Amino acid sequence: MKRLFFLLGIFVVAVLFSSCGSQINNTADKITVADFLSSAGKWAGKDVTITGTVSHVCHVSHKKLFLFGDDPDQTVKINAGGDFSTFDVKLEGLDVEVTGTVIEDERIDENYLNEWESDIKKQVEDGEKKVCNAENQAIKGQGSDSVKTDAGTEDPYADVKEFRKKLAESGKTYISIYAIDCKTLKEIKK
Repeated sequence: MKRLFFLLGIFVVAVLFSSCGSQINNTADKITVADFLSSAGKWAGKDVTITGTVSHVCHVSHKKLFLFGDDPDQTVKINAGGDFSTFDVKLEGLDVEVTGTVIEDERIDENYLNEWESDIKKQVEDGEKKVCNAENQAIKGQGSDSVKTDAGTEDPYADVKEFRKKLAESGKTYISIYAIDCKTLKEIKK
């Protein structure tokens, strides 16, 4: 009988330790948009909680939104997931808190840059804009700054040129662009 109580006691202690350990592993680091943009790779594969203002919800797929913090030109891409298979456009302009997993969303390599350059050339020739500016802004926020030409107008190839330069300087064959796969999202009431 004493042995049974002893084994039962060990079992209870083991269950308590394992449940405490899993709670610790499930906590998300609280970060800002600036934290994310300065070193997103640091959190790759980890859960984070990030707050910001929704600058844009993709009006076509509704499967991505973009958050900004102090600087509206610096955004983080949030992919739908968890309780959200899509995002409502009504989120635009609201302050939200998102918890999710940081993922490598894109790899910018030479092939990617060649395709991007080709797409820009077609857009310039067609005079049409066919890409989501918010998506480009989120990619740009993790790797380049806008470059003005001598004439003072924006160079449509500036971002590609900047990424080519950063790719060469990195000594790697690609640059990772990160996003967050949403698990939960809640509006922050002021």
